[in-house]
Amino acid sequence: MRKYRRFAAAGLAAATVVAMGLGSSVANAAPRCRAPVSGDASSLGILGTGSAKARVEARRNWEANAAAAYGRRYASFYFARGVRWDCKPGFILPATCVVTASPCRY
Repeated sequence: MRKYRRFAAAGLAAATVVAMGLGSSVANAAPRCRAPVSGDASSLGILGTGSAKARVEARRNWEANAAAAYGRRYASFYFARGVRWDCKPGFILPATCVVTASPCRY
């Protein structure tokens, strides 16, 4: 039983050291950002659903454009900086959204 306790204690200590090392390097990492990229979309829908769909599709289009311009590492909208939305709801015409942001990676 003592052998298992020592093994568990050693494993816990090693995991703590690794977590502390990784946490500090990720927290101190500076993002690498590129020039802004735009994505746009339009969608039809009633009671705001067209605007919501257009917003989702504009984000997907932005990710595709960022990946095409700078590679998959820059294609995460989650890490983007300086996000600007320009959405126009449509009552008769389709709702349109344009998103512009700087793609970043860590």
